[in-house]
Amino acid sequence: MKKIATIFFFLLAFSLAPYTAFADISVTLNLNRNEATLSDTVRMTISIKGSRESDLEPVIHGLESFDVMRCGTSSRFEFINGSLNSGVDYQYSIRPQKAGTFKIGPVELKIKGKTIRSGIKTLKIVERARTTGLNRGSLFLSAGVSPAKVYVEEQAVYTLKLYHLAKVKDLTLDLPDIEHLQFKQLGKPVQYQGVYNGTYYNILEVRYAITPLKEGIYEIRPSKLGLNVYESGQISPFDMFNDNFFDLSAWRPTTLTSEPLELNVIPIPHEGRPQDFSGLVGSFRINTRLEPSELKAGESATLTVTLSGRGNINRIPDIKGPELENVKVYADQPVIKVAPDSPGPSGSKTMKWALVPEKEGRYRIKPVSISFFDTVGGKYRVIKTPALLLLVRPGGTGEVMPLTGDGKSEVKAGPAKKEIKELGHDILPVHTSIKDIVPEGRFKPGTLSFLLIFLGPCFVYLGVFIGTRYYKKKGGSKAFTKAKSASGIVAQRCKKAGISSSEMIHIIRDYINDRFGQSHGVPTPDEAAEIIRSNGAGADTVNELRAVLQTLEDAVYTGKGNKPCNMEKDIRDLIKRIEKESR
Repeated sequence: MKKIATIFFFLLAFSLAPYTAFADISVTLNLNRNEATLSDTVRMTISIKGSRESDLEPVIHGLESFDVMRCGTSSRFEFINGSLNSGVDYQYSIRPQKAGTFKIGPVELKIKGKTIRSGIKTLKIVERARTTGLNRGSLFLSAGVSPAKVYVEEQAVYTLKLYHLAKVKDLTLDLPDIEHLQFKQLGKPVQYQGVYNGTYYNILEVRYAITPLKEGIYEIRPSKLGLNVYESGQISPFDMFNDNFFDLSAWRPTTLTSEPLELNVIPIPHEGRPQDFSGLVGSFRINTRLEPSELKAGESATLTVTLSGRGNINRIPDIKGPELENVKVYADQPVIKVAPDSPGPSGSKTMKWALVPEKEGRYRIKPVSISFFDTVGGKYRVIKTPALLLLVRPGGTGEVMPLTGDGKSEVKAGPAKKEIKELGHDILPVHTSIKDIVPEGRFKPGTLSFLLIFLGPCFVYLGVFIGTRYYKKKGGSKAFTKAKSASGIVAQRCKKAGISSSEMIHIIRDYINDRFGQSHGVPTPDEAAEIIRSNGAGADTVNELRAVLQTLEDAVYTGKGNKPCNMEKDIRDLIKRIEKESR
């Protein structure tokens, strides 16, 4: 029954697809990283939202200095919060022909005769990765920091790269713990292929923003990465007594360390420092908007000030609202948005005020200024908004006028009430008793026909349910037994307090494999979500499992994989919901 309902739902959704609003169609361009070498390949994705087909292939500007290879397309069709979302992704692999900084985009796409454009991405290509000239083997961990000299609270980027030729799994990273240096991961890890000392490697790269809180020269100690490596095994005559005698390969645990680095942090100069300097460091711009700029007395306008840029976004101060005579000012809660990316965190802070003028006139809103230390120019800067004008006309005719001097209010007289006329009667008579609507005929309550019509489907459903349960119980296979006991094993393993993020990933992995008969080594968050979704789990449960696994993986990549995750109860509750909703 559930399968039939699902098929009907998707048929209905596809039938509604042509009626999606054209205004929702958009195209975005994404690169899996913003810096590469001449030997690297970069993955480029063009995502179209709101349509699953286009008139022509996408036209991509800015690829004259790259070799481009098409890697296929994938369609998307889903309902999110009750709204229809369809789209398609175009995948490309690009390899640079020369070094430099390139602007890639925009992407132009024609859909239903109209041209849609994406934004532009910047890609920096360097000659080659810094090498030592030594052969570092088939597996090693490399680290780098850029720039090596920064101001206090200016962010540097710490990059870790795992170079490997064999398969790897179960990665656990320990970052150095250094006083006055804060590490924050920038985006998700990316995988690609590149060359080091003439050898092609598979590369796993993860970046962190380092925020120094105090001046000085810091030694960044080596990071440690624990992992399992897939290697070919050697057969010994004594191995015939081993259960793994016929397994010619094995996973070998190992630990890698990166090279130590140095970061020079210099103080912000005192010379030229403005009195209102709040410690804001980076590069910023300010925008202001007044909507509407013309209104009637008693109505409200909204003043919006947005400060955005790259740097220590959390240091952006709260701006004081305008002080205007005969205007009431109501401040809204400031909104801070931080978007971590490869060059470093960027974001904005938006502040809003509602302005309610009580009297007509012309009101001048004074400029707003903010000071910050520009790390690029090495000096303090002050940015400010232009002055704004609010024009207020007299209130409308239907409003209540202010009190007069004698304490009485003047209210303008409205139109006189009109007499209510009766236009007609109902066609059908109005019933005043329950006896008037008792059905007549052979389908009266209590008759045999009534019981067959209304209770028959219940007995059919009950018979199908019992038959299905009996059929499932007959299956005494090993897989069926493992699936039935999978949730109980999770509950038993989660009773132990202080389970680490790495252990919890293994618990969930084993549950997914046993419960649904999978053979994934370590399913990704998207793979695990797709497995339970295809087995009947609801959208909320699917999204929660994906978020939980992503949180656990982020903990591993940020060096907290061996620390307690404190999610035992949440995992047990999540598994119960999966069991309840899955087939």
